[in-house]
Amino acid sequence: MKVSLKTKTFVMVFILTAVLCAASIVGTNIALTNIIRQQFIDKAESMTKAMSALIDREAAAAVRDAVMKVYDATDEKDKVSNEDWGSPEHEAYVGRYSHILEMPEFISLQEWMRTLQDEGKFAYVYLVMMDTEHARTVYAVDASYDDEMCMPGSYDPFTEKDYNIIEHPMDGVPVDIVETEEYGWTLAIGKPVLDAEGNIIAYFCADSSMTEITNIKNHYLLIIAGVLVGLALLTGFLGVLAVNHFVVRPVKILSEASVEYCKENEQNEHHAFGELNIRARDEIGDLATSMVQMENDINDHVATLIKTANELIESREKEAEMRRAATIDALTRVKNKRALFSEEERLDLAIREGTAVFAVAMIDMNNLKKINDTYGHEKGDEAILDLCDVICTTFKRSPVFRTGGDEFVVVLEGHDLEHKDPLIAAFRETLVKKEQKKPWRGMSAALGCQVYDRRMHNHFADVLKAADAEMYADKTAMKAGRS
Repeated sequence: MKVSLKTKTFVMVFILTAVLCAASIVGTNIALTNIIRQQFIDKAESMTKAMSALIDREAAAAVRDAVMKVYDATDEKDKVSNEDWGSPEHEAYVGRYSHILEMPEFISLQEWMRTLQDEGKFAYVYLVMMDTEHARTVYAVDASYDDEMCMPGSYDPFTEKDYNIIEHPMDGVPVDIVETEEYGWTLAIGKPVLDAEGNIIAYFCADSSMTEITNIKNHYLLIIAGVLVGLALLTGFLGVLAVNHFVVRPVKILSEASVEYCKENEQNEHHAFGELNIRARDEIGDLATSMVQMENDINDHVATLIKTANELIESREKEAEMRRAATIDALTRVKNKRALFSEEERLDLAIREGTAVFAVAMIDMNNLKKINDTYGHEKGDEAILDLCDVICTTFKRSPVFRTGGDEFVVVLEGHDLEHKDPLIAAFRETLVKKEQKKPWRGMSAALGCQVYDRRMHNHFADVLKAADAEMYADKTAMKAGRS
């Protein structure tokens, strides 16, 4: 399918602008995401660090001690993680800590943390301890309400990032950004709560929802994308117009001139490019100038070629005529001995390839010397012509060769080979009738015919030799019949 340069240019510009637009949108998204992420992390760290410093450390220590007392006293096989939340085993396990819910320290901490959660619009606020030996996060106080609240003593296995606490406990709970079905994108972080001596009591953790800020980012990203797409379309449209004016149009003019140039006309010279009006001072203009120069050069070359071609045609015609003359007998106009050599090469090749099917007939005129001596060579030539006419008329589908003054060779193939016996009989019958004419036309000829047999003959010459022997045998028999 042919695609125009204009279409290709449009597609190229569209693809280029689309790629640039997509790259810009992706780059903007990455940049905005990284900026928002870092700012959110910085604010979450500062807020969490501030709240961990404001928490009632004595109450936190009291709740921690109460929770860990039950936790340490519980056999490992009876401990059930939050992964089995709601199961009878989990309910039985967290039921061991139900009395902690009545502690004044727990109640005051939970109320304070719930205030922070509600006012600060946090998704979750909670106080935890780290069981580094068993890689668990154990809850002390959770500010969540009702069934969402994690009971004191309940625990979660460490995530991959939580293992950092084992080596760097003072760094707190590492930043972790996850997507939840309820809160969308959420950032979790925790800072240590220290006692007066600087020892870690627990970790104050807060989960902040990033959904709103992410939606705002996506909104502005859509606006930016719309602007970029609009600019890309405008740029593409202007680019197509410019390319069409400065490239496509001149190239189209040159193309149409080329088509007209290649059309046949009665003139040998062409001036299609010289008549164009392209004045661009760029590569297109250089191309047009080159085409005009090429046109002039071609006109000169065409004139020279025509002259040379005419001379070559005349030379070839003369050569062909000479070749024909070299293979045609001057008197009878049938093929001569030189042509027989070519026929021999053809049939020898067929013999080697195993496809040869032919016969050779040798015909020799009787009494030619007597006619020449008695009536003259002119009458002898008439007798030879009469015999040649009989041969050509009888074996009209086969090539006839004059190989000597009174000798002829006929190569029989196809129809004449299949009907050789009737043809030979007709030939002999014609000669008998010819004997009633003038003395020099009362011709007589001996004939020998040999069919190629791959068991007996290896070459065309073998078949020719066998046919010649039969011809001489026929000539001997004819002489014996006259005596």
